[in-house]
Amino acid sequence: MEPAATPSRSVSDPGDGWEQIREYARQRCDQRSVKLTSFREAVLRQIALSKQPRGAYDIATRLGAELGKRVAPNSVYRVLDLLIECGLVQRVESKQAYCLAAPQFSKNALLLMCEGCGAVEPVDGSAIEDAMRQQAKAAHFRPLRKVIEITGICEACDAAQARDG
Repeated sequence: MEPAATPSRSVSDPGDGWEQIREYARQRCDQRSVKLTSFREAVLRQIALSKQPRGAYDIATRLGAELGKRVAPNSVYRVLDLLIECGLVQRVESKQAYCLAAPQFSKNALLLMCEGCGAVEPVDGSAIEDAMRQQAKAAHFRPLRKVIEITGICEACDAAQARDG
């Protein structure tokens, strides 16, 4: 089966793209023989419709309010692990939170995180990934885990600061 088209939207601006994200998620799960249950979809929706990364406890609290019952954070963590395996969600290590994955970058996404608005934008980090792999190989080192996240100020926040300046 041919992979579905990547949702064409910025992670930091989901807009009206939820239906496209949902369909993409269904197809990714089908490819892995994983069922996209209503609870899994609800967790994904919490992440997809947020400009900032969300933590598991925040997701559990929001879902609990939405569903009218307590949602255990451990249940959310299990769903997040599955969504990561399916390439739908990415962990933002420095924030202990999660955002939508950028499948067009595979596992080579470099996260740009705005300290002004909290938005996270994945960009292609394959050149950096290649350089790290070469350096590790030259040092006879086998990396087990790599985390690349850059904090800064996005263009919109930078312009707002200049106006308010």
